[in-house]
Amino acid sequence: MEEREEVLEAKDLNRQGIALLKAGKTDEAGEKFFKAIDVEPMLMESYKNIGDMYMLIEDYPEAKNYYKKALLIEKSGEVYFRYGNACIMNDELQQGLKQYNYASSQGYENDEMYYFMAMSYENMDDDQLALRYIQKAIIINPVMPEYKVKKIALLLNMNRVDDAKQEVDHLIISDPDLFDGYHLKNMILMQESNWDEAVTFSKKAMEKFPEDVELMYDHAKALGLSGKCEDALKIIEISKKMKYFEDSRAKMTLLEAEIEAELGNIDNAYEKCNECISYEQDEVDLEARYMRINLSIVLKKYEDAINDANVIIDSENRGNYYFSALYYRGICALKLGKNEEAENYFKDAIALYRLATLERPDAFEAYLYRVMCLKELKEYDKALELLEFIEKLSDEVAEVYTIRADIYSLMGKEVLAKEELKKAYELKPELKELFTESGD
Repeated sequence: MEEREEVLEAKDLNRQGIALLKAGKTDEAGEKFFKAIDVEPMLMESYKNIGDMYMLIEDYPEAKNYYKKALLIEKSGEVYFRYGNACIMNDELQQGLKQYNYASSQGYENDEMYYFMAMSYENMDDDQLALRYIQKAIIINPVMPEYKVKKIALLLNMNRVDDAKQEVDHLIISDPDLFDGYHLKNMILMQESNWDEAVTFSKKAMEKFPEDVELMYDHAKALGLSGKCEDALKIIEISKKMKYFEDSRAKMTLLEAEIEAELGNIDNAYEKCNECISYEQDEVDLEARYMRINLSIVLKKYEDAINDANVIIDSENRGNYYFSALYYRGICALKLGKNEEAENYFKDAIALYRLATLERPDAFEAYLYRVMCLKELKEYDKALELLEFIEKLSDEVAEVYTIRADIYSLMGKEVLAKEELKKAYELKPELKELFTESGD
């Protein structure tokens, strides 16, 4: 059956529009697509192409609008995929995932779609589903290194270190010129506290990629963690002369701050934190702010610590740095003798921790900080009751026993406090030296 003249003309206009779009002539392309709709309003391709045009100029709401119109005419897996992309770019992760699932139900298979799904689930803190979809992407396109790198990162997030090690070794063999494999191997070695091997391997990686500042950062970090702080500082100084240093300036400066702190040069560490924070642009450097809070407490700059805590709290982050900032804000107010203000901070923090655990029942840190706030408010019974609940969730969290020991000590129950510390030492033997030094 021959197509109507209007359909043929509209298709021709769409082809012209696509050619113009590829040539970078967006306005002229739009004119062709809209004329195609005037000629034949029921041709799905015209609406899809307008959606593509709006994606190109980053007008995601309009892109969504035209993909939706295209789907009213024809249910296409590819259009559902593009609609999902527009949602993701418009920060609508749930809606984007919904459209991707519609695409899949239409029989549409695309490795990029599964990769985007993995990224979305990772952003939603669902590493299990993220791993499922990155594996689907790899099945469709097994030669894409980016997918393998993401899979390894997810395995590390999930504490599946042995699986991650296997994948990294395969990645280095299959893609020996890809720096990511070496970077991830360095991360694993440091995560396992295998300092000597981390130093050796990171040095080899650095020599293989002499222009890569990230691998130089890995080597400096490995040296610092192995106690070779002066050598680490020398590597950082060398990195400052490298061509692409600017891209890593902030993280390298923070590493320098950490090493200076390890050497006991607190003032130098504080200045390096200040420098690192001066590089902030659109996003708050949470790690640098958190480190400066700790250094400020050591230097008794409690007002400065409260200011940094407020910056972290006001940011969009709702992870561990946020939980810590809520607690330390109250502690610093106490140090300043502002007892009423501190009490209000602790009460506010408890309410926010409770909200966080309602949204994320597995947020152990929020439970622990909530206990510590209750302790500061001298609500010991409530604190002990919550610790009992946390212990039932997991009896392998050493902090449960150290905090309980502290509470028992405050209540004058020294025998019970010692029993709790003994349990903590069994889980983390390194705590014994720490508590002995502090006089506990």
